[in-house]
Amino acid sequence: MMIATALATTLGTAGFAATEAQIQQVQGFNSSIDTSTFTDTDYDIAYGIVTSGMSNSEKTAKLRALATDDNVDMGIAMISEAEMERLLDYAPDADLGTITQSQAEAALAVTYGGESRAVITDRVASILAGEPMDDETLTVVSTGRAAMLQMYVPEADVTVLTDDELALAVSYVHSGMSRSEKTAKIEELVN
Repeated sequence: MMIATALATTLGTAGFAATEAQIQQVQGFNSSIDTSTFTDTDYDIAYGIVTSGMSNSEKTAKLRALATDDNVDMGIAMISEAEMERLLDYAPDADLGTITQSQAEAALAVTYGGESRAVITDRVASILAGEPMDDETLTVVSTGRAAMLQMYVPEADVTVLTDDELALAVSYVHSGMSRSEKTAKIEELVN
């Protein structure tokens, strides 16, 4: 059940049960997918898939894999094409097909961290290469995540979010939801 573990970790939804609206959105996405055995965690993962930037055929394949417990590598599929382009702007030689969701999110956060382009480029390349992050890079990732969230809720104090809430808010940023949906979800967490 590697798919569930990986996505639950990256989406940071372990402490959050899917809402009825989210469950209905998952169930309504493709009626040929049997969701009768889905757990709360499965629905959280499925909701992330349904609202991602993947094509409908990719979403369907991932949901079917989740429904049948098949081991499918989610890779970087949970970020948008624009985010992929942003990563390639800083790390043009990176193989985005081999990086994990958490690497992609950390590298994207670094791009919002406020450092010089040269420093950002080095940090992004290091993260995407799978090198361990030092304390300074972890601080930049945190700063970058806060900056990304401030783009959606500029008046909100995102420092009040718990680690789980922060991870969930970041997953909203990387989802395929509309900007207004992302903003509303993040505001719900902050308030």
